[in-house]
Amino acid sequence: MVSRPEKSTPGNGLLASLPDLDRARITKDCDTIALVAGQVLVEPRGRMTHAWFPAGAVISLSVGHAGQGDNLEVALVGREGMVGLPLLLGGTVSEMLATVTSPGNALRIGAGALRAAMADSAPLAQRLQRYLLVALAQMAQSAVCTRHHRLDQRLARWLLMACDRVRPGDLHATHESLAMRLGVRRAGVTRAATTLQQGKLIAYRRGMMTLLDRKGLEAVACACYAADASSYLRLMRAQPVR
Repeated sequence: MVSRPEKSTPGNGLLASLPDLDRARITKDCDTIALVAGQVLVEPRGRMTHAWFPAGAVISLSVGHAGQGDNLEVALVGREGMVGLPLLLGGTVSEMLATVTSPGNALRIGAGALRAAMADSAPLAQRLQRYLLVALAQMAQSAVCTRHHRLDQRLARWLLMACDRVRPGDLHATHESLAMRLGVRRAGVTRAATTLQQGKLIAYRRGMMTLLDRKGLEAVACACYAADASSYLRLMRAQPVR
């Protein structure tokens, strides 16, 4: 479903943080799209014709081996960010798979319109360039996390990240989908989720997870979760070089 965005402040943090005139400059060229879970926005090595600014939806970015169906998630994008990083660097092809993890709205803009808006708005260009640094930092942190941390720590981190990017409430996540995103077997996710549930940190029923004790979950999560949050605040608040 496609509609024109309302004139009120969009539900995307990157756009909402812009000055009024700059925000109006880009949102006038956006369509509001209702995304559904499992929807593929970009295929690996696919041409990027649009960028998306989630305003309720959560989108997973993953990579995989050529010719194989398994993919490993390297980033989650919600209302704090955008999908379409190659367009910020003049590219037109994505090397990653972009899939909708949680349904919701997103503001979609054509590649040409995005570049024109960035050329006309220094605040927009600076904001998106900073977010590019945030995304690169998150992907690097994800690689460290996958290599060095226990599965229960990684699962706790993922649940916290996902809940940060959706509206309060239950989180739709099956053990099978979590195994795919974390790059492990389903049985491993089941054991890790059972440990968190026995510790009364989460509740799980029929593919729905509810966070019961956020502080406790943060204590279980590896330091990568705090590192992600810290890099976001540091990089997004940084003053541009003049």
